[in-house]
Amino acid sequence: MVRAHGAPASPRPHFLSPDRSAVRLKEVVLSIAKSAGIFAIVRDSTWRRRRLLILCYHGVSMDDEHQWSPTLYITQAKLRERLQLLRDGGYAILPLSEATRRLYDGTLPPRSVALTFDDGAMDFERRALPVLREFNAPATLYLTTFYCESRQPVFDTILSYVLWKGRSSAADVSALSASPVPLTVTTDTERKKTRNALHEYATREQMSAEEKDDLVARLAGMLGVDYAAILDRGTLQIMTPDMVRALPADLIDVQLHTHRHRTPRDHALFVREIRDNAKRIRELRGSANPLDQFCYPSGDYAGEFFDWLRECDVRYATTCVPDLASREGDPMLVPRFIDTMAQSSTVFEAWTSGVAALLPRKAEYQLDAARVAVPSPKA
Repeated sequence: MVRAHGAPASPRPHFLSPDRSAVRLKEVVLSIAKSAGIFAIVRDSTWRRRRLLILCYHGVSMDDEHQWSPTLYITQAKLRERLQLLRDGGYAILPLSEATRRLYDGTLPPRSVALTFDDGAMDFERRALPVLREFNAPATLYLTTFYCESRQPVFDTILSYVLWKGRSSAADVSALSASPVPLTVTTDTERKKTRNALHEYATREQMSAEEKDDLVARLAGMLGVDYAAILDRGTLQIMTPDMVRALPADLIDVQLHTHRHRTPRDHALFVREIRDNAKRIRELRGSANPLDQFCYPSGDYAGEFFDWLRECDVRYATTCVPDLASREGDPMLVPRFIDTMAQSSTVFEAWTSGVAALLPRKAEYQLDAARVAVPSPKA
């Protein structure tokens, strides 16, 4: 997930690390259910046929990103394994535009699934696209367009990644921000403190995107991290305009994710984000397909957005709330299951079959009613 230069931070989706004992217990329960044939019963039920599973991916690792952030990145091998499971299970992988239309029309085929990828990083073109071609699997790419034009890596994420890469250096990088206290990188806690300090310094100094990139380069030098190699791989960089243009139209549908990867609560600013995003996408992809699909950046949704999105001709908006979509749901709050390295094949099959959606879930994995409510107009 990215955040554009100068954009306010958005709430992050619920990529939580559940208790290991609870994970093991859930795995046992699901394994028993699968062995008992419950997965197959639910998968082929009328209930499942009326529902759509939308899978969400953020990054496909080009090097070690899945080790740095296993809740955001998966390996290419893992993605191939998932698509093989879908093929072996007889699932119908539909383009999202067709899938959402047929969901609300009540004409979904059995075992319907749609694939989505957020942000539009270069790893999509280099790692995900070859696998999608291999399986002839259509996917929707939600593209944030600011960093498509600005070629620096995304500051927030590249800062965290470089700190993680240099974790064994035992360096103190306090000189970068004139910090009066040591800024070290050995532990998760130390890296978080250092990241926050450098981020606050960049904000306080009102650094441009180029100046932020220079700060990261100097940080990498102090930590002994090969920043040139990271740049050469395209790690944490959005695809170039030429890459976006070259995506196969018969396989990849590029849709809305805001221009600057932010969701301002101001009507004019929010609408500007959508319209700037749409303008750039049309310039890159043409106007053959309607831009009526939207993904909330960082999973940040609010009730006031719904009418604003409709004003911009958006028909469907996806969240990061895990569930199967049904025609009874609000088209502006379409759920998705975020697939990660932490999800076993059993858990993945529990979601594809629909069994996982029938199990109780914690409150943090459900829609937040307070954020759905539309604020009353000011007097």
